[in-house]
Amino acid sequence: MSGIISKLKFVPSLLTCSSAFCGVLATILATDGEKSLIYASYLVFIACIFDFSDGFAARLLHAQSELGKQLDSLADAISFGVAPSAIMYQLLKQSLRLKGSLTSFEGWQIAILICAIIIAIFSILRLAKFNIDDEQKHSFKGLATPANAMLVASIPLINAMTPDDFWIYSIAHALFNADFPFTLMVALIGLQVFVLCEWLVLLPITLIFSTLMISNLPMFSLKMKTYKYKDNKLVFNFLIFAVIMIICLQWIAVPIIISAYVWVSFFKWLGNRRKSEKLAPHQYRF
Repeated sequence: MSGIISKLKFVPSLLTCSSAFCGVLATILATDGEKSLIYASYLVFIACIFDFSDGFAARLLHAQSELGKQLDSLADAISFGVAPSAIMYQLLKQSLRLKGSLTSFEGWQIAILICAIIIAIFSILRLAKFNIDDEQKHSFKGLATPANAMLVASIPLINAMTPDDFWIYSIAHALFNADFPFTLMVALIGLQVFVLCEWLVLLPITLIFSTLMISNLPMFSLKMKTYKYKDNKLVFNFLIFAVIMIICLQWIAVPIIISAYVWVSFFKWLGNRRKSEKLAPHQYRF
């Protein structure tokens, strides 16, 4: 058995390289034009699957190594840094209704477009901090790069959605011959217009979530030492919430889930801080 495992130790590195491959291809497709942006977004999500799988495979095969750690960071920089930057760049071009190359635009337009590069720069900074911080083995400081990448990659997928794409609508129409609610249709169209407004959504998303990546805000971990509900109430409740959101809203659920993750982490940190401040005076009685 040990001989078989030793022969499979290349698998985690292969999965990591597959994630990097998806990231490079996503970057190429994102810069290829509007029609290819959807495929670039799908590739970012596939890269996330590979990124999760390589760590799982490394632990299963006892193949953790310094080389694998560095390789994983380099792949993440591409798939969750450069690729989302390329996607955001195209989204900003769409919102400004620009055609042509970067050098042909006006100065203020160039300034807006190059803001997309912040995602790649801050992702690299976040990965470098993670590699040298031993306190982040079981929890995170700042938003993880895959979460930010999924948030950015979900925007083109949301923009491409139609009422017919909703599972719930298809099921309701098949079982009860119910039409898509008019209010929900209006909300969907309104959301799609909203996410393509560079001033109201795209730039704030870029700046706020990029800053969250390099912040020291503690983010609660989804890892569980045991599978008992009482020991992992927050994790189980959040996962149930995420599943319900995905079933009901599909791609629209992604930014909602990630935003909720940030807010829950913030309030958890705030609650722990207040508890520590209340206990602090009693620490000196002994």
